Amino acid sequence: MQKSRGVHFYKARGYGEKAAFWLRPWHPAAESPDEEYPLWLCTGRILEHWHTGSMTRRVKQLHQAAPSAYVEINRADAAELSIKSGDMVRVVSRRGSLELPAKVDGRGKPPRGSAFIPFFDEAKLANVLTLDSMDNISKEPDFKKCAVRIEQV
Repeated sequence: MQKSRGVHFYKARGYGEKAAFWLRPWHPAAESPDEEYPLWLCTGRILEHWHTGSMTRRVKQLHQAAPSAYVEINRADAAELSIKSGDMVRVVSRRGSLELPAKVDGRGKPPRGSAFIPFFDEAKLANVLTLDSMDNISKEPDFKKCAVRIEQV
């Protein structure tokens, strides 16, 4: 049996067992916050529901722990908007809107000027807000960020 040599990076054998990095040119976001849509929206996963929740939402305990989507808002942004945790808010982008409960400084603690919505809830599809532009290197859709505003309902 061979003794472990510490950290091993995936596919690092061709690089002397060191991490491989590929530098790519920086490209600005297809859309940035402005006066009308002043916040960055980031979408993503949460511990209980990874990917789209297609499997995890079938597990009773995981579904009970996080039954529906929400929007996490930075404390300072929420104070400016007079929003408290539990308030229903409308998140609006140039493409659509969603009504969700707010979590002020939730687990993710979004930085000032940004908000977060998990994308597992099939009843509250976060991608109605996001862009349909493509990343020119990976050719992946840019569903991770866009400009939004948040309004009280």
